[in-house]
Amino acid sequence: MLKMSQIENIKNMWREGSTIAEIREVTDLDRKTISKYIQQEDFSKDPEQYAKETRPSKLDPYKPIIDGLLEKQSEYFHKQRFTAKRMHEYLVEECGAKELEHSYILVRIYMKSWRNERRRNNGPGTLKLVWHPGEAQADFGQADFIDTDGSYVRKHYLVMSFPYSNTALYEILPGENGECVCQGLQDFFTYLGGVPYSILFDNATGIAKRYANIIQQSELFTRFRLHHNFIARFANIRSGWEKGNVENKVGALRRNLLVPLMQLSYPIQQFNKEVMIPKSFAFRADEQHYEKGATFKELFVQDRKALGPLPAKAFHVAKIESLGTNGTGSLTLESGHTYVLGSGRTNETVLVSKGAWEISVYTSNGVFIKTFPRAYGKEPSTVYDIEAMLSSSIHKPNAWMNSPVRDVMEDGGFKQYLDEIDNAGRRRGLYMLNECAERFGFGVASVAANRLCKDGKIPSRDDLVVLCNRMASFPLEASDNATNVNLGAYDALLNKSGGAAS
Repeated sequence: MLKMSQIENIKNMWREGSTIAEIREVTDLDRKTISKYIQQEDFSKDPEQYAKETRPSKLDPYKPIIDGLLEKQSEYFHKQRFTAKRMHEYLVEECGAKELEHSYILVRIYMKSWRNERRRNNGPGTLKLVWHPGEAQADFGQADFIDTDGSYVRKHYLVMSFPYSNTALYEILPGENGECVCQGLQDFFTYLGGVPYSILFDNATGIAKRYANIIQQSELFTRFRLHHNFIARFANIRSGWEKGNVENKVGALRRNLLVPLMQLSYPIQQFNKEVMIPKSFAFRADEQHYEKGATFKELFVQDRKALGPLPAKAFHVAKIESLGTNGTGSLTLESGHTYVLGSGRTNETVLVSKGAWEISVYTSNGVFIKTFPRAYGKEPSTVYDIEAMLSSSIHKPNAWMNSPVRDVMEDGGFKQYLDEIDNAGRRRGLYMLNECAERFGFGVASVAANRLCKDGKIPSRDDLVVLCNRMASFPLEASDNATNVNLGAYDALLNKSGGAAS
Protein backbone atom coordinates (compact mmCIF):
# COMPACT_ATOMS: atom_id res chain seq x y z
CA MET A 1 0.00 0.00 0.00
CA LEU A 2 1.20 3.52 -0.79
CA LYS A 3 1.93 6.10 1.88
CA MET A 4 -0.77 8.64 2.63
CA SER A 5 1.41 11.41 1.15
CA GLN A 6 1.67 9.50 -2.15
CA ILE A 7 -2.08 8.86 -2.29
CA GLU A 8 -2.79 12.51 -1.55
CA ASN A 9 -0.36 13.55 -4.30
CA ILE A 10 -2.27 11.38 -6.80
CA LYS A 11 -5.62 12.83 -5.63
CA ASN A 12 -4.35 16.41 -5.84
CA MET A 13 -2.90 15.96 -9.34
CA TRP A 14 -6.14 14.36 -10.56
CA ARG A 15 -8.21 17.12 -8.97
CA GLU A 16 -6.02 19.72 -10.69
CA GLY A 17 -6.70 18.15 -14.09
CA SER A 18 -3.68 15.90 -14.66
CA THR A 19 -4.25 12.78 -16.74
CA ILE A 20 -3.33 9.29 -15.56
CA ALA A 21 -0.40 9.33 -17.99
CA GLU A 22 0.89 12.60 -16.52
CA ILE A 23 0.50 11.31 -12.97
CA ARG A 24 2.34 8.13 -13.96
CA GLU A 25 5.24 10.14 -15.34
CA VAL A 26 5.61 12.08 -12.07
CA THR A 27 5.03 9.25 -9.59
CA ASP A 28 6.59 6.26 -11.43
CA LEU A 29 3.50 4.20 -10.54
CA ASP A 30 1.60 1.92 -12.90
CA ARG A 31 -1.80 2.85 -14.31
CA LYS A 32 -3.73 0.29 -12.22
CA THR A 33 -2.33 1.67 -8.98
CA ILE A 34 -3.09 5.26 -9.97
CA SER A 35 -6.65 4.38 -11.06
CA LYS A 36 -7.22 2.47 -7.83
CA TYR A 37 -6.46 5.45 -5.61
CA ILE A 38 -8.25 7.96 -7.84
CA GLN A 39 -11.44 5.91 -7.43
CA GLN A 40 -10.94 5.09 -3.74
CA GLU A 41 -13.34 6.96 -1.42
CA ASP A 42 -13.12 5.04 1.84
CA PHE A 43 -9.89 5.79 3.73
CA SER A 44 -11.17 4.59 7.10
CA LYS A 45 -9.16 1.84 8.78
CA ASP A 46 -10.70 -0.61 11.23
CA PRO A 47 -8.85 -3.04 13.53
CA GLU A 48 -9.42 -6.00 11.19
CA GLN A 49 -7.57 -4.18 8.39
CA TYR A 50 -4.85 -3.00 10.75
CA ALA A 51 -4.20 -6.59 11.85
CA LYS A 52 -3.42 -7.62 8.27
CA GLU A 53 -0.98 -4.82 7.51
CA THR A 54 2.74 -5.31 7.29
CA ARG A 55 5.07 -4.21 10.05
CA PRO A 56 7.02 -0.89 10.11
CA SER A 57 9.76 -0.19 7.56
CA LYS A 58 13.39 -0.79 8.48
CA LEU A 59 13.97 2.83 7.46
CA ASP A 60 11.86 4.09 10.40
CA PRO A 61 14.79 4.40 12.91
CA TYR A 62 16.66 6.63 10.45
CA LYS A 63 13.83 8.89 9.37
CA PRO A 64 14.58 11.47 12.11
CA ILE A 65 18.17 11.65 10.80
CA ILE A 66 16.94 12.15 7.23
CA ASP A 67 14.41 14.78 8.37
CA GLY A 68 17.10 16.69 10.24
CA LEU A 69 19.52 16.67 7.32
CA LEU A 70 16.85 17.76 4.83
CA GLU A 71 15.70 20.58 7.10
CA LYS A 72 19.27 21.74 7.71
CA GLN A 73 20.19 21.77 4.02
CA SER A 74 17.70 24.59 3.36
CA GLU A 75 20.55 26.83 4.58
CA TYR A 76 22.96 25.40 1.98
CA PHE A 77 23.77 26.55 -1.55
CA HIS A 78 20.93 25.13 -3.66
CA LYS A 79 23.36 23.21 -5.89
CA GLN A 80 25.04 21.57 -2.92
CA ARG A 81 22.33 19.48 -1.32
CA PHE A 82 21.62 15.80 -0.64
CA THR A 83 20.58 13.55 -3.48
CA ALA A 84 18.84 10.27 -2.65
CA LYS A 85 22.00 8.37 -3.63
CA ARG A 86 24.21 10.49 -1.40
CA MET A 87 21.74 10.20 1.49
CA HIS A 88 21.76 6.40 1.11
CA GLU A 89 25.57 6.33 1.15
CA TYR A 90 25.66 8.61 4.19
CA LEU A 91 23.29 6.40 6.18
CA VAL A 92 25.21 3.21 5.36
CA GLU A 93 28.76 4.56 5.70
CA GLU A 94 28.48 7.33 8.29
CA CYS A 95 25.56 6.09 10.42
CA GLY A 96 26.37 2.39 10.29
CA ALA A 97 23.00 1.44 8.80
CA LYS A 98 24.23 -1.79 7.25
CA GLU A 99 20.66 -3.13 7.06
CA LEU A 100 19.94 -0.41 4.48
CA GLU A 101 22.80 -1.41 2.18
CA HIS A 102 20.40 -2.75 -0.45
CA SER A 103 17.52 -0.38 0.33
CA TYR A 104 18.32 2.65 -1.81
CA ILE A 105 14.76 2.65 -3.17
CA LEU A 106 13.33 3.14 0.36
CA VAL A 107 15.51 6.22 0.87
CA ARG A 108 14.59 7.64 -2.54
CA ILE A 109 10.84 7.17 -2.00
CA TYR A 110 10.97 8.68 1.49
CA MET A 111 12.94 11.75 0.37
CA LYS A 112 10.53 12.29 -2.50
CA SER A 113 7.50 12.09 -0.21
CA TRP A 114 9.20 14.42 2.30
CA ARG A 115 9.78 17.06 -0.39
CA ASN A 116 6.23 16.66 -1.70
CA GLU A 117 4.87 17.15 1.82
CA ARG A 118 6.86 20.36 2.29
CA ARG A 119 5.86 21.68 -1.12
CA ARG A 120 2.23 20.85 -0.42
CA ASN A 121 2.14 22.55 2.97
CA ASN A 122 3.95 25.63 1.69
CA GLY A 123 1.42 25.91 -1.16
CA PRO A 124 -2.20 25.28 -0.08
CA GLY A 125 -1.39 26.54 3.44
CA THR A 126 -1.39 30.19 2.30
CA LEU A 127 -4.07 32.11 4.20
CA LYS A 128 -6.76 33.83 2.14
CA LEU A 129 -7.81 37.26 3.37
CA VAL A 130 -11.12 37.02 1.52
CA TRP A 131 -13.24 34.16 2.83
CA HIS A 132 -15.44 32.30 0.40
CA PRO A 133 -18.53 30.14 1.01
CA GLY A 134 -17.61 26.67 2.22
CA GLU A 135 -14.37 27.68 3.95
CA ALA A 136 -14.13 27.09 7.70
CA GLN A 137 -11.86 27.63 10.70
CA ALA A 138 -11.47 25.43 13.80
CA ASP A 139 -10.06 25.99 17.28
CA PHE A 140 -10.46 24.87 20.90
CA GLY A 141 -11.67 26.74 23.94
CA GLN A 142 -12.30 25.95 27.61
CA ALA A 143 -15.20 26.77 29.91
CA ASP A 144 -16.64 25.75 33.27
CA PHE A 145 -19.88 23.77 33.49
CA ILE A 146 -22.06 22.58 36.37
CA ASP A 147 -21.69 18.83 36.85
CA THR A 148 -24.54 16.56 37.95
CA ASP A 149 -23.36 16.73 41.59
CA GLY A 150 -23.42 20.55 41.57
CA SER A 151 -19.65 20.99 41.34
CA TYR A 152 -17.89 23.09 38.72
CA VAL A 153 -15.96 21.16 36.07
CA ARG A 154 -13.80 22.63 33.29
CA LYS A 155 -14.33 21.18 29.83
CA HIS A 156 -12.70 21.54 26.42
CA TYR A 157 -14.90 22.50 23.50
CA LEU A 158 -14.19 22.57 19.77
CA VAL A 159 -15.53 25.38 17.58
CA MET A 160 -15.87 25.32 13.80
CA SER A 161 -16.84 28.63 12.21
CA PHE A 162 -17.67 29.81 8.70
CA PRO A 163 -16.16 33.30 8.22
CA TYR A 164 -18.27 34.03 5.13
CA SER A 165 -21.57 33.82 7.03
CA ASN A 166 -20.17 34.28 10.57
CA THR A 167 -21.93 31.06 11.63
CA ALA A 168 -20.39 28.58 14.09
CA LEU A 169 -20.93 25.27 15.86
CA TYR A 170 -19.35 23.92 19.04
CA GLU A 171 -19.36 20.80 21.18
CA ILE A 172 -17.70 19.44 24.33
CA LEU A 173 -14.80 17.01 23.91
CA PRO A 174 -12.69 15.24 26.56
CA GLY A 175 -9.36 16.60 25.29
CA GLU A 176 -7.56 18.35 22.45
CA ASN A 177 -5.76 15.42 20.80
CA GLY A 178 -6.11 14.33 17.18
CA GLU A 179 -8.87 11.86 17.97
CA CYS A 180 -10.95 14.63 19.57
CA VAL A 181 -10.40 16.98 16.63
CA CYS A 182 -11.52 14.35 14.11
CA GLN A 183 -14.50 13.27 16.23
CA GLY A 184 -15.68 16.85 16.70
CA LEU A 185 -15.37 17.67 13.01
CA GLN A 186 -17.20 14.49 12.04
CA ASP A 187 -20.05 15.41 14.41
CA PHE A 188 -20.25 18.87 12.80
CA PHE A 189 -20.21 17.42 9.27
CA THR A 190 -23.00 15.01 10.17
CA TYR A 191 -25.14 17.79 11.66
CA LEU A 192 -24.66 20.03 8.60
CA GLY A 193 -25.03 17.20 6.10
CA GLY A 194 -21.85 18.20 4.27
CA VAL A 195 -18.13 18.96 4.48
CA PRO A 196 -16.39 22.37 4.18
CA TYR A 197 -14.10 22.82 1.20
CA SER A 198 -11.20 23.85 3.46
CA ILE A 199 -10.55 24.25 7.19
CA LEU A 200 -7.94 26.50 8.80
CA PHE A 201 -6.51 25.17 12.06
CA ASP A 202 -4.39 26.52 14.87
CA ASN A 203 -0.63 25.97 14.83
CA ALA A 204 -0.88 22.21 14.20
CA THR A 205 -2.31 21.40 17.64
CA GLY A 206 -3.36 17.77 18.09
CA ILE A 207 -3.43 16.77 14.43
CA ALA A 208 0.08 17.57 13.23
CA LYS A 209 3.58 18.56 14.28
CA ARG A 210 5.52 21.56 13.08
CA TYR A 211 9.21 21.23 12.25
CA ALA A 212 10.47 24.76 11.55
CA ASN A 213 8.32 25.71 8.53
CA ILE A 214 7.27 22.11 7.82
CA ILE A 215 4.00 20.68 9.14
CA GLN A 216 3.76 16.89 9.36
CA GLN A 217 0.15 15.81 9.68
CA SER A 218 -0.67 12.70 11.70
CA GLU A 219 -1.72 9.54 9.88
CA LEU A 220 -5.14 9.55 11.53
CA PHE A 221 -5.87 13.13 10.47
CA THR A 222 -4.53 12.54 6.94
CA ARG A 223 -6.85 9.55 6.57
CA PHE A 224 -9.73 11.57 7.99
CA ARG A 225 -9.07 14.45 5.61
CA LEU A 226 -8.79 12.23 2.54
CA HIS A 227 -11.92 10.33 3.58
CA HIS A 228 -13.92 13.58 3.76
CA ASN A 229 -12.08 15.27 0.87
CA PHE A 230 -11.26 18.68 2.37
CA ILE A 231 -8.13 20.82 2.44
CA ALA A 232 -6.37 21.53 5.76
CA ARG A 233 -4.54 24.80 6.33
CA PHE A 234 -2.54 25.81 9.39
CA ALA A 235 -2.03 29.30 10.81
CA ASN A 236 1.52 30.58 11.15
CA ILE A 237 3.24 30.74 14.53
CA ARG A 238 2.12 33.72 16.64
CA SER A 239 -0.39 34.70 13.95
CA GLY A 240 -3.74 34.33 15.68
CA TRP A 241 -5.31 37.00 13.48
CA GLU A 242 -5.15 34.58 10.54
CA LYS A 243 -8.01 32.65 12.14
CA GLY A 244 -9.61 35.60 13.88
CA ASN A 245 -13.16 34.54 13.08
CA VAL A 246 -13.02 31.28 15.01
CA GLU A 247 -11.07 32.85 17.89
CA ASN A 248 -13.79 35.47 18.22
CA LYS A 249 -16.42 32.73 18.16
CA VAL A 250 -14.63 30.79 20.92
CA GLY A 251 -15.01 33.82 23.18
CA ALA A 252 -18.45 34.95 21.99
CA LEU A 253 -20.05 31.53 22.50
CA ARG A 254 -18.51 31.25 25.97
CA ARG A 255 -19.64 34.74 27.05
CA ASN A 256 -23.17 34.43 25.67
CA LEU A 257 -24.20 30.76 25.83
CA LEU A 258 -22.15 29.60 28.81
CA VAL A 259 -22.91 32.49 31.19
CA PRO A 260 -24.47 31.67 33.59
CA LEU A 261 -22.81 28.27 33.70
CA MET A 262 -24.57 25.53 31.77
CA GLN A 263 -25.79 22.36 33.52
CA LEU A 264 -24.21 19.21 32.07
CA SER A 265 -26.15 16.12 31.11
CA TYR A 266 -24.74 12.68 30.42
CA PRO A 267 -23.80 11.04 28.15
CA ILE A 268 -21.93 14.06 26.80
CA GLN A 269 -22.20 12.79 23.22
CA GLN A 270 -25.99 13.00 23.40
CA PHE A 271 -25.79 16.37 25.17
CA ASN A 272 -23.66 17.66 22.29
CA LYS A 273 -26.11 16.39 19.68
CA GLU A 274 -29.25 17.68 21.38
CA VAL A 275 -28.05 20.90 23.06
CA MET A 276 -24.56 22.17 22.29
CA ILE A 277 -24.50 21.93 18.49
CA PRO A 278 -28.08 23.12 17.79
CA LYS A 279 -27.83 26.08 20.20
CA SER A 280 -24.51 27.26 18.81
CA PHE A 281 -25.71 26.93 15.22
CA ALA A 282 -28.81 29.01 16.00
CA PHE A 283 -26.83 31.64 17.97
CA ARG A 284 -27.59 35.09 16.47
CA ALA A 285 -28.68 33.45 13.19
CA ASP A 286 -31.09 36.33 12.52
CA GLU A 287 -28.52 39.02 13.27
CA GLN A 288 -27.41 41.28 10.41
CA HIS A 289 -23.87 40.71 9.14
CA TYR A 290 -21.72 43.73 9.95
CA GLU A 291 -20.77 44.42 6.30
CA LYS A 292 -22.74 42.16 3.93
CA GLY A 293 -26.28 43.45 4.43
CA ALA A 294 -27.81 40.04 5.12
CA THR A 295 -28.41 37.86 8.17
CA PHE A 296 -26.08 35.06 9.19
CA LYS A 297 -28.81 32.56 8.32
CA GLU A 298 -29.24 34.00 4.83
CA LEU A 299 -25.49 34.03 4.19
CA PHE A 300 -25.12 30.46 5.41
CA VAL A 301 -27.30 29.34 2.51
CA GLN A 302 -24.26 30.03 0.31
CA ASP A 303 -21.97 28.23 2.76
CA ARG A 304 -24.25 25.20 2.67
CA LYS A 305 -24.33 25.13 -1.12
CA ALA A 306 -20.52 25.07 -1.16
CA LEU A 307 -20.26 22.08 1.19
CA GLY A 308 -18.98 18.83 -0.24
CA PRO A 309 -21.01 15.62 0.19
CA LEU A 310 -20.67 13.35 3.20
CA PRO A 311 -18.78 10.11 2.47
CA ALA A 312 -20.89 7.01 1.89
CA LYS A 313 -19.30 5.27 4.88
CA ALA A 314 -18.71 6.91 8.25
CA PHE A 315 -15.04 7.24 9.20
CA HIS A 316 -13.78 5.09 12.09
CA VAL A 317 -12.28 7.83 14.29
CA ALA A 318 -9.58 6.00 16.22
CA LYS A 319 -5.83 5.72 16.46
CA ILE A 320 -4.93 2.02 16.40
CA GLU A 321 -1.85 0.57 18.08
CA SER A 322 -0.53 -2.91 18.75
CA LEU A 323 0.35 -3.29 22.45
CA GLY A 324 1.02 -6.04 24.96
CA THR A 325 -0.72 -6.71 28.27
CA ASN A 326 1.28 -7.43 31.42
CA GLY A 327 1.00 -10.23 33.95
CA THR A 328 -2.25 -8.85 35.38
CA GLY A 329 -3.91 -8.41 31.98
CA SER A 330 -3.42 -4.63 32.05
CA LEU A 331 -2.59 -2.05 29.38
CA THR A 332 -0.92 1.26 30.23
CA LEU A 333 -1.36 4.13 27.78
CA GLU A 334 -0.36 7.80 27.80
CA SER A 335 -0.04 9.66 31.13
CA GLY A 336 -0.06 6.38 33.06
CA HIS A 337 -3.73 5.55 32.44
CA THR A 338 -4.16 1.79 32.93
CA TYR A 339 -6.95 -0.40 31.54
CA VAL A 340 -7.41 -3.79 33.22
CA LEU A 341 -8.76 -6.61 31.05
CA GLY A 342 -8.33 -9.26 33.72
CA SER A 343 -6.21 -12.35 34.29
CA GLY A 344 -7.68 -14.06 31.23
CA ARG A 345 -5.71 -11.66 28.99
CA THR A 346 -2.23 -11.75 30.53
CA ASN A 347 0.94 -11.29 28.44
CA GLU A 348 -1.06 -11.05 25.21
CA THR A 349 -0.56 -8.87 22.14
CA VAL A 350 -3.74 -6.90 21.45
CA LEU A 351 -4.92 -4.09 19.18
CA VAL A 352 -5.99 -0.92 20.97
CA SER A 353 -8.38 1.39 19.13
CA LYS A 354 -8.17 4.81 20.81
CA GLY A 355 -11.15 7.02 20.06
CA ALA A 356 -12.00 10.39 21.54
CA TRP A 357 -14.40 8.95 24.12
CA GLU A 358 -13.58 5.26 24.30
CA ILE A 359 -10.76 2.73 24.23
CA SER A 360 -11.68 -0.51 22.43
CA VAL A 361 -9.48 -3.58 22.69
CA TYR A 362 -9.27 -6.36 20.08
CA THR A 363 -7.25 -9.54 19.70
CA SER A 364 -4.26 -9.46 17.35
CA ASN A 365 -6.62 -10.94 14.73
CA GLY A 366 -9.11 -8.09 15.08
CA VAL A 367 -11.72 -9.85 17.25
CA PHE A 368 -13.45 -7.46 19.67
CA ILE A 369 -12.72 -7.94 23.40
CA LYS A 370 -13.86 -4.92 25.43
CA THR A 371 -14.59 -1.19 25.35
CA PHE A 372 -13.58 1.18 28.18
CA PRO A 373 -14.34 4.86 28.71
CA ARG A 374 -11.14 6.73 27.83
CA ALA A 375 -9.31 8.35 30.73
CA TYR A 376 -7.78 11.83 30.41
CA GLY A 377 -5.66 14.07 32.61
CA LYS A 378 -2.06 14.16 33.80
CA GLU A 379 -2.67 12.03 36.89
CA PRO A 380 -2.46 8.23 36.42
CA SER A 381 -5.71 6.29 36.72
CA THR A 382 -6.99 2.71 36.48
CA VAL A 383 -10.08 1.57 34.57
CA TYR A 384 -11.36 -1.95 35.16
CA ASP A 385 -13.37 -4.45 33.15
CA ILE A 386 -15.48 -5.35 36.18
CA GLU A 387 -17.22 -8.29 34.49
CA ALA A 388 -13.84 -9.82 33.58
CA MET A 389 -12.50 -9.18 37.09
CA LEU A 390 -15.59 -10.81 38.59
CA SER A 391 -15.13 -13.89 36.42
CA SER A 392 -11.49 -14.14 37.52
CA SER A 393 -12.48 -13.76 41.20
CA ILE A 394 -14.39 -17.06 41.06
CA HIS A 395 -11.10 -18.90 40.69
CA LYS A 396 -9.34 -16.79 43.33
CA PRO A 397 -11.89 -16.33 46.14
CA ASN A 398 -9.16 -15.76 48.71
CA ALA A 399 -8.32 -12.45 46.98
CA TRP A 400 -11.87 -11.10 47.41
CA MET A 401 -11.05 -8.61 50.17
CA ASN A 402 -8.54 -6.84 47.87
CA SER A 403 -10.48 -7.24 44.64
CA PRO A 404 -11.48 -4.17 42.58
CA VAL A 405 -14.91 -5.82 42.27
CA ARG A 406 -15.42 -5.48 46.02
CA ASP A 407 -14.41 -1.80 45.92
CA VAL A 408 -17.01 -0.87 43.30
CA MET A 409 -19.80 -3.01 44.79
CA GLU A 410 -22.28 -1.07 46.91
CA ASP A 411 -22.41 -1.88 50.61
CA GLY A 412 -25.15 -4.34 51.48
CA GLY A 413 -26.03 -7.76 52.78
CA PHE A 414 -24.57 -9.77 49.90
CA LYS A 415 -21.26 -7.92 50.01
CA GLN A 416 -21.12 -8.53 53.76
CA TYR A 417 -21.96 -12.20 53.17
CA LEU A 418 -19.04 -12.55 50.73
CA ASP A 419 -16.76 -10.84 53.25
CA GLU A 420 -17.63 -13.26 56.06
CA ILE A 421 -18.17 -16.64 54.36
CA ASP A 422 -15.42 -19.22 53.80
CA ASN A 423 -13.75 -19.64 50.39
CA ALA A 424 -16.08 -22.44 49.27
CA GLY A 425 -19.19 -20.40 50.01
CA ARG A 426 -17.61 -17.28 48.54
CA ARG A 427 -16.86 -19.14 45.31
CA ARG A 428 -20.50 -20.23 45.05
CA GLY A 429 -21.71 -16.68 45.71
CA LEU A 430 -19.34 -15.18 43.15
CA TYR A 431 -20.34 -17.80 40.59
CA MET A 432 -24.02 -16.91 41.05
CA LEU A 433 -23.27 -13.17 40.87
CA ASN A 434 -21.11 -13.63 37.76
CA GLU A 435 -23.80 -15.68 36.00
CA CYS A 436 -26.30 -12.85 36.45
CA ALA A 437 -23.72 -10.15 35.61
CA GLU A 438 -23.05 -11.82 32.26
CA ARG A 439 -26.78 -11.69 31.44
CA PHE A 440 -27.87 -8.41 33.00
CA GLY A 441 -24.69 -6.43 33.76
CA PHE A 442 -22.70 -6.11 36.97
CA GLY A 443 -24.63 -3.06 38.21
CA VAL A 444 -28.00 -4.81 38.06
CA ALA A 445 -26.67 -8.10 39.47
CA SER A 446 -24.89 -6.55 42.46
CA VAL A 447 -27.83 -4.31 43.44
CA ALA A 448 -30.28 -7.20 43.10
CA ALA A 449 -28.11 -9.48 45.26
CA ASN A 450 -27.90 -6.84 48.01
CA ARG A 451 -31.67 -6.27 47.92
CA LEU A 452 -32.44 -9.96 48.31
CA CYS A 453 -29.83 -10.54 51.00
CA LYS A 454 -31.73 -9.22 54.03
CA ASP A 455 -31.87 -10.42 57.63
CA GLY A 456 -29.10 -12.92 56.97
CA LYS A 457 -31.06 -14.65 54.19
CA ILE A 458 -28.89 -15.66 51.24
CA PRO A 459 -30.70 -15.42 47.88
CA SER A 460 -31.04 -18.46 45.68
CA ARG A 461 -29.88 -18.41 42.08
CA ASP A 462 -33.49 -18.49 40.82
CA ASP A 463 -34.56 -15.59 43.04
CA LEU A 464 -31.59 -13.53 41.88
CA VAL A 465 -32.28 -14.23 38.19
CA VAL A 466 -35.96 -13.27 38.59
CA LEU A 467 -35.15 -9.95 40.29
CA CYS A 468 -32.38 -9.13 37.79
CA ASN A 469 -34.77 -9.78 34.93
CA ARG A 470 -37.42 -7.56 36.54
CA MET A 471 -34.92 -4.74 37.16
CA ALA A 472 -33.49 -4.93 33.65
CA SER A 473 -36.91 -4.82 31.97
CA PHE A 474 -38.77 -2.63 34.48
CA PRO A 475 -36.16 -0.54 36.34
CA LEU A 476 -37.89 1.02 39.33
CA GLU A 477 -36.52 1.90 42.72
CA ALA A 478 -36.91 -0.86 45.33
CA SER A 479 -40.12 -0.55 47.28
CA ASP A 480 -42.84 -2.69 48.81
CA ASN A 481 -45.00 -1.72 45.82
CA ALA A 482 -42.75 -1.67 42.78
CA THR A 483 -45.64 -1.02 40.39
CA ASN A 484 -46.67 2.20 42.18
CA VAL A 485 -50.33 1.11 41.95
CA ASN A 486 -52.66 2.39 44.69
CA LEU A 487 -53.55 -0.74 46.70
CA GLY A 488 -55.73 1.06 49.24
CA ALA A 489 -58.99 -0.45 47.93
CA TYR A 490 -57.61 -3.97 48.29
CA ASP A 491 -56.33 -3.23 51.79
CA ALA A 492 -59.84 -2.09 52.75
CA LEU A 493 -61.38 -5.30 51.45
CA LEU A 494 -58.86 -7.40 53.35
CA ASN A 495 -59.49 -5.48 56.57
CA LYS A 496 -63.27 -5.78 56.09
CA SER A 497 -63.00 -9.54 55.77
CA GLY A 498 -60.78 -9.73 58.79
CA GLY A 499 -57.56 -10.32 56.87
CA ALA A 500 -54.34 -8.44 57.39
CA ALA A 501 -52.40 -6.91 54.54
CA SER A 502 -48.84 -7.99 54.48
